[in-house]
Amino acid sequence: MVGEAVGISSGAVKRIQATYLKGGESTLIRVGRGGRRHENLSVAEEAEFLSSFHEKAKAGGILVISEIKVAYEKRVGHKVSKSTIYRMLTRNRWRKVAPRPRHPKADMEKQKAFKKNSRS
Repeated sequence: MVGEAVGISSGAVKRIQATYLKGGESTLIRVGRGGRRHENLSVAEEAEFLSSFHEKAKAGGILVISEIKVAYEKRVGHKVSKSTIYRMLTRNRWRKVAPRPRHPKADMEKQKAFKKNSRS
């Protein structure tokens, strides 16, 4: 009945009641379960790891995820999925930057006219 009123199962109510009776009010006050409980590297360690790739990226080089993945696996000592690498890059505010196919202010008519009038 209590479980229905608060939206939890009767088993959860019994568990909470037993915890309260065993340890008092302080056992019911707890911090949430959020956070990275299964992290391979801390956020600071990830930033330090990515700094080795930063110069290549800064120079306009193309970063290949498979290269980062191999280096990451060597660092942590076991295999990881590509999604782990993508999440790490997102967490460290790396983003995909691709060259645009044309300039936004390009005038296609002028380009066509130029091509017609130019001699090869």
